[in-house]
Amino acid sequence: MKQPILVTGILTPNFHLKGKNQPGFTLIEIIVVVAIMAIVVSMMVLSTNFSQNQQALEKLGKQISKNIQLLYQEAIFENRNFAISLNPDSFQVLFYNGEQWVLSEDKFFSIQEFQQGMHSDLRVQNEAVKPVKPDKLVPHILILSSGEMTPFTWHIEDENNQTEITLEGSLLGKIILTGPISLI
Repeated sequence: MKQPILVTGILTPNFHLKGKNQPGFTLIEIIVVVAIMAIVVSMMVLSTNFSQNQQALEKLGKQISKNIQLLYQEAIFENRNFAISLNPDSFQVLFYNGEQWVLSEDKFFSIQEFQQGMHSDLRVQNEAVKPVKPDKLVPHILILSSGEMTPFTWHIEDENNQTEITLEGSLLGKIILTGPISLI
């Protein structure tokens, strides 16, 4: 049987009129497409969430680095001695009032807490520093008016995302931030 020819091309028969030859997708094909889309979307969500948490750790490292550099400059310009005291879940800035170490009165240098799941390891002269309770004012990193600072290595780990940053401070106040790096 010859198919009728139109001016625009060959006339095709209407498949919707025939029961078995209807064009479309089977249920299995639709399920496969939906499953693939779900996998792709979940991968995008997970990668975005991981990236945001990495950024939070990097932001913390930059903030600590800037604060220490600011303390270093302030110590020299104002002829004051500062220190950082490490607590189990935070750190605080101290200054020497001529008789003893006291909490900094400056709100900018108030107690700074780590986010949940973050832990730190501070090493001064290759010796691990044991964190103290916030009510004990123990200077761990000295930032002196003479322009000297206690050399240190400070690792801050985010257990939830298995990432870590490292801050290294030199005797002359230089701070180097590395990371975040994956611990996996």
